Amino acid sequence: MDRSGQVALVIGGTGALGAAIAERLAEEGADVAFSYHSNAAKAAALEQRIAASGQRSHSARVALEDADAVAGFVDDLVSRLGGLDTLVYAAGPAFDLNFVAKVPPLDWSRVIDADLKGCFNAVHAALPHLRKRAGSIVAVTAAGVERAIARDILSLAPKAAITALMRGVALEEGRNGIRANCVAPGYIAGGIGQAIMDAVGEDMANSLIKAVPLRRMGTCEEIADAVAYLSSGLASYITGTTLFVSGGMEL
Repeated sequence: MDRSGQVALVIGGTGALGAAIAERLAEEGADVAFSYHSNAAKAAALEQRIAASGQRSHSARVALEDADAVAGFVDDLVSRLGGLDTLVYAAGPAFDLNFVAKVPPLDWSRVIDADLKGCFNAVHAALPHLRKRAGSIVAVTAAGVERAIARDILSLAPKAAITALMRGVALEEGRNGIRANCVAPGYIAGGIGQAIMDAVGEDMANSLIKAVPLRRMGTCEEIADAVAYLSSGLASYITGTTLFVSGGMEL
């Protein structure tokens, strides 16, 4: 896939999945901007890797729940890099695994603000620019939106709503040439998937992996492959759908 002359934005670029996606898009020839939550060292290292691919990059620490901050960042990157072809939402706040009955309301509000509102803010800010280039949006969600996982509601609830948001954008913006899709990871050796395995302990982790038809965890690179495909011209007639990259765990 050749993305020469294209510009991609990855929201959540310093996470395990976001970084893999940013690097893949740069390897395919896109200039890549990304936001990050707090880790400036990881952001600087990712910028260096993007530059090593021969591409331009731009990053900023952005509070995703702040609509004005997100809009300002998007406008700035478009000014610096010349436009926007692809938006990838790959962010997700840290949270503790907990049963619904034990989730503190403040944690619920914090996660909804950072994840669901953050995704909406990014999409809302990017749409005017994406319309100019008939661009694409890919949101990284979770395979658990199809098959719920106990104690994981703080991840699954906002991701389910983000799935609905992508379907709405696909329906409304198709006339402008914009496509919107989701990639739903299963247990991935990196990011939230790895955090879940670490939290439940070795025995439970082994049981969860044995319940996956392919009997293994996925990789960040496999998620990047799926995002690269759905955001490319190879998927030019695909919109409003979810690609599960999960080893079949949702079956």
